[in-house]
Amino acid sequence: MDYSKKTREELIAICKQKSIKGYSKKKKNEIIELLTPNPIEMINIPNHKTYKVISLFSGMGGMDVGFAEQVVVHRNSVKENNYIEEESAIPDFVNLKRLPFEIVFQNDILPEAKKIAELNNWNHNFHLKDIRDLLKENFDFPTADVITGGFPCQDFSHAGKRLGFDSNRGTLYQSYVELVNRIKPLIFVAENVNGLLTMPGEPIKRIIDDFSKVGYEVKYQLIKCEEYGIPQTRWRVIIMGVRSDKKDALGENWNMIDENKIRCTVGCYFRHLQEPSVTNDPAQKVYSKAARLEKGQGQKEVGLDEFAPTMRAEHHGNIEFRRITNGKNNELNMIERRLSVREAALIQTFPPDCLLTEPNKLNSKAYKPIGNAVPPLLGYIVAKKVESILNTIMV
Repeated sequence: MDYSKKTREELIAICKQKSIKGYSKKKKNEIIELLTPNPIEMINIPNHKTYKVISLFSGMGGMDVGFAEQVVVHRNSVKENNYIEEESAIPDFVNLKRLPFEIVFQNDILPEAKKIAELNNWNHNFHLKDIRDLLKENFDFPTADVITGGFPCQDFSHAGKRLGFDSNRGTLYQSYVELVNRIKPLIFVAENVNGLLTMPGEPIKRIIDDFSKVGYEVKYQLIKCEEYGIPQTRWRVIIMGVRSDKKDALGENWNMIDENKIRCTVGCYFRHLQEPSVTNDPAQKVYSKAARLEKGQGQKEVGLDEFAPTMRAEHHGNIEFRRITNGKNNELNMIERRLSVREAALIQTFPPDCLLTEPNKLNSKAYKPIGNAVPPLLGYIVAKKVESILNTIMV
């Protein structure tokens, strides 16, 4: 983000969102220094190769945050203490160690997603254009060790029309295959909905065959996010391919993502929050005012001692409910409201201080890119495995 274009008042609002103190008596340029991390401190990966990543269908950057940015999660979401770099400024949250990846290209067509990436400095050579058009134009893509991306999943979802390869979005999948074939990365990673495994016509077999034809050893795995420290019942298929000329270094039985089996409920991620009426966080002030209906999407209650249902991109104006007290310790005095933009992002494990709306601009458009995103913690878990594979095949 170019902080120089912001007013002093806007910079102060950003400081408040990020829980940065010491701005009250500072001039504009001094506040900018507070908001600008020292680049030497940001990357703590001494004597280690940095792997280059092309990110397709990037959205607001959930997978990219996991690979190359600062991942901040509740301590109860982390099974391995050696993943932790330090305590976060948010109580009970921790900063995970940065991984040796650099995002060299990003692509999406959703302006709100690009805006959120820009607000948080997660944007790296971000192209707001259809990947099919870029390929037709013979765009000069950078070289990369890894290509990531979840080709659009709506048509493969249990809740969608299940049109699969016969739909227009199916050609976006073909574009993914085409770019992998063109760039020839050492590894590619694709993320999709679990409906991919049960859809008529067995599209997973077609996917494996397509990538095999362009020179990749492919495996896939169903990941239940609630078993990996993510506070929602989000089931996703991770498809990973290693370039065929490198597979011998891994052996025949190389595995994908190790089982984690650590659970963390919604309450862990919400307990530090203030209610919308009293908070200074703009993203916590924004929530849908849709009334509760008897049936339909977005009508489930999110219990603090439970996992949230899957955060979706399309809520048709409805975001799941949570209960709050009206100041009395009596179940009869509980009231309900929709989840705020901040709460939806926390369920997805985005950093608790990330910017989701522009200063002084309350906007609910963030719900869609949040629901579309790969949880950053899932991205981190995938990236750790990719790092392990790359370190093996690059010896």
